[in-house]
Amino acid sequence: MGFFDKIIKGISTRVSDPDPLHKVTEADHQSAVIKERPDLCENIKDVPQKQNVRRDGARDIAFNGWQICNVEERDPKHKDKTHIGEDRRLGYLKLFKTKNDKFVCQRMWLVDDEEKHYKATTVDDIIGIKDFFGNDSLALAMMMMLDRISKNW
Repeated sequence: MGFFDKIIKGISTRVSDPDPLHKVTEADHQSAVIKERPDLCENIKDVPQKQNVRRDGARDIAFNGWQICNVEERDPKHKDKTHIGEDRRLGYLKLFKTKNDKFVCQRMWLVDDEEKHYKATTVDDIIGIKDFFGNDSLALAMMMMLDRISKNW
């Protein structure tokens, strides 16, 4: 086999390889397992902590407050290479309460194994929270968690 034959073979092999970054598909979201993460949340009766919420295309949102809700969706069929034995996290929703009684909403979603997108905003009330998160299954899980924990305020 000549030099150019080896190059042609290498190019054709790479083109036919499956996507090494494992793009997230709609089917991945439909089969995802949704988990509440109260272990990552804080009690609003505690002293407010410095928070920094990441978002794409704008400055991060920095404030003093508490993370009050956290829900995530995981793909049980795809094992995460960085955390052996764990499922790949497809996305999460976080809700924070500021010490000035505003809310900071954040959504992260995975595009593939390397690229993540972050969207965040500050809202005044439950209507703003619902408008930001929408009504997909992950957002509904967030609203159920918020309903449950807000009874303790």
